[in-house]
Amino acid sequence: MNVILNTDEVHAVLTLVTAHVLDHVELSDEAKKQIRAWRRERDLSTVGLDEFTETMNEAIGNFIDQRTTRFLRKRGKIRVSASTEREA
Repeated sequence: MNVILNTDEVHAVLTLVTAHVLDHVELSDEAKKQIRAWRRERDLSTVGLDEFTETMNEAIGNFIDQRTTRFLRKRGKIRVSASTEREA
């Protein structure tokens, strides 16, 4: 599976997650200020958002690859034992 998010989609996720954290997590005023500043650095049409989009897509791809590899290994073991039984 290949999942690639564009900058608008990543910005939507970033905005939703940071808004949820700001609204539902008990944080100091300074921590909230830093989160807002971090989010502003990754606003639409910024280099920060472009870099964050690339990082997020890479992380999603790695997660999917790790899950897929484990699944294939499990299936591979089943196939190996099945082919061994057929050959025997």
